[in-house]
Amino acid sequence: MRNIIQRGTLAVGVALLIAAGTAAVFAQQDDKLAAIKTRQDFMKAQGADVKTISDFTKGNADQAAAQKAADDLVARQPKIDALFVPGTSATDFPGKTNAKPEIWTDKDKVAGIRAALGSAEQKLATDLKGGDKQTVSDDLANMGKVGCGACHGEYRIKTS
Repeated sequence: MRNIIQRGTLAVGVALLIAAGTAAVFAQQDDKLAAIKTRQDFMKAQGADVKTISDFTKGNADQAAAQKAADDLVARQPKIDALFVPGTSATDFPGKTNAKPEIWTDKDKVAGIRAALGSAEQKLATDLKGGDKQTVSDDLANMGKVGCGACHGEYRIKTS
């Protein structure tokens, strides 16, 4: 009888450990999905800022709105690295993100792209103060090439 009770207690203990472990895995997965959503929302906000600046170059937004957008880009840039939580690639979460896992392994190259993006955003924000639409348009094109496009071209799965 004592053996049966000990085995039952052991079985309950093991079941509780498995349940706790499973709950921790689901909590961690939820945290990673939240990290992916945060990253995607951040990128959408950057896209909206770029659109505002582009609209300025076309005469469809005022300089103050474009300047605020450029300043937002500059302020956000140092936060980009923290958005790429390990274990949140398209391999880890197929269909939820398009981030290639190489973004976590090519650290030096990615750091170089982030630095180029930061420099391009600073130049854009500074040139916007002058108000020359062609210069700002050229800055946007450069930022897209050395920053956004460089990272998305190599480290983001193409969707279309």
